[in-house]
Amino acid sequence: MRRREFIGLVGGAAVWPIAVRAQQSGRIPVVGVFWAYADAEEAAQIRHSLLMGLAELGYIPGKTFILEERHANEVPERLDTLAAELIALKVDVLVSQAGGPTVALHRATSTIPIFFVGVDPVLQGWTLSLSKPGGNMSGISQISAVTSAKRLQLLQKTIPTISHVALLRDPINIGATFELSHLSSAARELGLSYDVFDVSTGNDIDQAFQRMEKQHIQAVLAFSASLFSSERKRIAALGLRHRLAVMGPSRYFVEDGSLLSFGVDFPAIWYDSAYFVDKILRGERVGDIPVQQPKFYFCLNLRTATLLGIEIPSAMLPLADETIK
Repeated sequence: MRRREFIGLVGGAAVWPIAVRAQQSGRIPVVGVFWAYADAEEAAQIRHSLLMGLAELGYIPGKTFILEERHANEVPERLDTLAAELIALKVDVLVSQAGGPTVALHRATSTIPIFFVGVDPVLQGWTLSLSKPGGNMSGISQISAVTSAKRLQLLQKTIPTISHVALLRDPINIGATFELSHLSSAARELGLSYDVFDVSTGNDIDQAFQRMEKQHIQAVLAFSASLFSSERKRIAALGLRHRLAVMGPSRYFVEDGSLLSFGVDFPAIWYDSAYFVDKILRGERVGDIPVQQPKFYFCLNLRTATLLGIEIPSAMLPLADETIK
């Protein structure tokens, strides 16, 4: 769902139900957002998209709703404590980014509506289906059974000479095992060999790239993980330093210098999530809202290709949704 469709759905009548509820109940809605990032600065772009979407619907922080935020800071031990803090604030709806925060909120409440971004709820056993999730959860899932395999296929088509790939993984990230399973199957079908490099900090990533160069790795595929999203500039720079082509899970990676990416447009899906938060605040049962499947985008950085001495096949250029020159 794009911005014009979004506004058209609600028209000019977006604000008055919020004001009416506030007058009738004596309180305004409280929205709790649980970010996987360390702080507001890291979450700035997608946070802005969410707030812009809410503003289009008449939700102004501190005036027509109260915004409560917590940041996970990639520390698993803090997830349950931060989730409990949000629930104690008696929020009307919880919005969660990625796996860790969503898992913690799922553990903490079975009654407060949770709208997640970036989790496969069927894989986690939280919902019976995407079309009718039931319970107290729904959201926008960026994880697809075919997405990981598609990344590897696009990487091979872009660099037909590769035979040995590094899989950069944060093993504690929810979905990491699932993603590795699909990548392993895809690698076998494509005739590619691979090594898994497990990392949990930015310094680990530096050391992993050093090992990749020594092992004559030809390209790197970064898993979907909050750690890698936070460290995408470091990953892109390391790719250039060690002469390794990097496939990222979102266009952010290509913007920051990685060679290519296949994934969702995060600002767009966070903007769209405001529409569903509004539906929940208006009284729609979250379990009746189908889990949304976003569009995936293939992006190429032609400048990085030149720096790495890679000639991208002409057939790949028309397939790209975006190229950076």
